[in-house]
Amino acid sequence: MFGIGQSIRRKPRQFSYNPRYYDADAEARNQRRIELGHAPREEDGQKKEYTPGDILRARSEQRARQAERNAAARRKSNKARMMFALLLIVGLVLLVRSIMQTL
Repeated sequence: MFGIGQSIRRKPRQFSYNPRYYDADAEARNQRRIELGHAPREEDGQKKEYTPGDILRARSEQRARQAERNAAARRKSNKARMMFALLLIVGLVLLVRSIMQTL
């Protein structure tokens, strides 16, 4: 009667994933490795299994590496500025000395 109550009795949607490519040999090798107590080897082109937080962790690590590179560049730049200032001061002192000796 007008579909009342049908949504309650209806079976929920099921997840169905049909892979586009299945390599039975690789699957058998990985299964054998698991049986022997080794972790399955990452094949070329295959991604490792996703665990929650992988993307956030990768982004956080990337930001940390970028911050470290920026800090290193800043330290290098500061050293160059200090050396330039030191050479400038030494040059001015030598110039003033030479002027004072000629007088």
